[in-house]
This record gives sequence, C-alpha cells and structure tokens, in this order.
Amino acid sequence: MQTISIVGFGALGALFASQLQPFLSDNLRIIADKNRVQRYRSQGLLVNGKAVDLNYLTPEECATPADLVLVCCKFYQLKDVLPLIASQLGEKTIIVSALNGIASEQVLAEYFGKQRIVYCVAQQMDARKEDNKLIYRDAGQLVIGAMSDDEKEQQRVQAVADFFQRLKFPHSISPNMPRQFWGKFMLNVGVNQTVALYQGTFATVQAEGEAREMFKAAMREVIAIANAEGVPLNQDDFNMWVNIMDNLDPTSMPSLRQDLLAKRVCELDLFAGTVRELGKKHQIVTPVNDQLYDGITKLMQDF
Repeated sequence: MQTISIVGFGALGALFASQLQPFLSDNLRIIADKNRVQRYRSQGLLVNGKAVDLNYLTPEECATPADLVLVCCKFYQLKDVLPLIASQLGEKTIIVSALNGIASEQVLAEYFGKQRIVYCVAQQMDARKEDNKLIYRDAGQLVIGAMSDDEKEQQRVQAVADFFQRLKFPHSISPNMPRQFWGKFMLNVGVNQTVALYQGTFATVQAEGEAREMFKAAMREVIAIANAEGVPLNQDDFNMWVNIMDNLDPTSMPSLRQDLLAKRVCELDLFAGTVRELGKKHQIVTPVNDQLYDGITKLMQDF
C-alpha cells in the first residue's frame, strides 16, 4: 500500500489528512468535485493555527487508483459521494468508512462489494472545523477489526493495520469488532443527541445532573437493542464508553451539536431514528430516544 484517498473533508477528513500528510505527501489525495477543489486550494487548511499543505484533486486528475479510500463524509452525504469513491477504486483498493452509525459499511458493500470493506470506528477525537480552520485537542484513533471469522476479511484488516503502522497513524485492532462497532454507536446516541438537545458542550454531560442521566439512559436503550440484534453489549462496555466521553475536552462538542449550531442537516435519523426503528422491530420501548428525537426536531424547526 502506498496511496490514500480521502473522500469527505469535514472535521474528520481534515484531521486524518493532517496526520497522514507528513508521511504520504502527494500520495495522500483529498478527492472532491471541481468547485470544492478550487475552494480548498484557495483557502488552504489551518490545523490548530498551523498551515498544512495538502494535495486536492478532482477524479479526473487522478492517474492511478488508490490503495485505500478513507470515507469521512456525513452519512446523509454518502450516496452523493459514491461516484467520487468509485473513481478511486482499482482491483485491490480497500475502503474504510469513518462515518457515524452502523449502516455505512452495508451501503458501501452493496455498491462496491464486501470484499473491499474494513470495518472501522473513529473514537476519542474532538475535532471541530469551521471554514478552513481545524481545531482539536484529542486526535483519537481509528479502531479497525473483522466482523466475522472470514480469513480474507481478517487479512484485509491486518493489511490496513500494517499500512497505518508504517504511517504512524493512530489506530488499534479490536478483538471483538461487533461490540466495538455497537459500543461506539451507543456512545454517539447518548452524547451527540443529549449535548445537542441541551445546546451545550461535552461538559454538559460530564457533570452530574439531568443531562448526564439522559445521556446514560439513551445509551442503555441501545444496549437492549444491541442484545436483541445478537451483539452482547454489557455494563463493561457501557462503563468503558462513558469513561472515554468523560476524558474528552469539556469545551468541545460532538458533531450533531456542531451541525445544529451551523444550521446544517444533522444525523438525528442516524441516531434516534435508527434506535426507534430497531426498537419497533424488536418490540423494545425507547422513550428516551423518542424524547431526544422530538426535542431536537423542534430545535431544527428554527432553521
């Protein structure tokens, strides 16, 4: 593996690009349409106040496929960027999705084949991007892993891990990817939505009080649904993810809160929407996620 193409240049895409650029130089490609490429080139990127020079390309400007495509858009943008992803694929290209939720890999496998997919969870980062300025305290890591015992899937995971190791890119391999995958979803359901509803920061749910109890209750609803889906999330998982959230920068905020502040489309349906849908499927009541869904929907009516 030699080249990485990043599709999606929000906070995560910019964070990963800034970490990878010193080791890949022009072998790191930020792929976008012509208008975005022109804007990115003219604005540049400032990471914690320092300029980072990146290689912005349209699909037409790429002479060779990438070895790895890192997908960093929002879930509601995924189908729109499928042509950009497709433009980077060669016979052996691997796709890693850093998107929130539990559905993006399924979409990517449907379009491009499951033989390309390595499952991933992006965790422990607090990056915020406004225009061309990226600010973060905690860089976090990508956790990758196999969702099955399939030997070829495990080989893909190891190939990506070896590549990341060479690039000194923060990562780890999960020994139980289904639990890791659902655990991150559980955290997102709790922290993203509660901070958004209370219009606060991570500190809002790090301090004891009503918001923290809602955050935890929303996560517990995900445990019940995960168990019904055959994934054995338990109290140990709950405690681990709460601890991760408690150690994030209290002045920062999750992506859903950032989207509402900017009056952008947000991922409410990806979080409470998914929980409510699966709750109905398994006849599990989800009153906290119902409350979060209704409350955040009202906030969005002001857009």
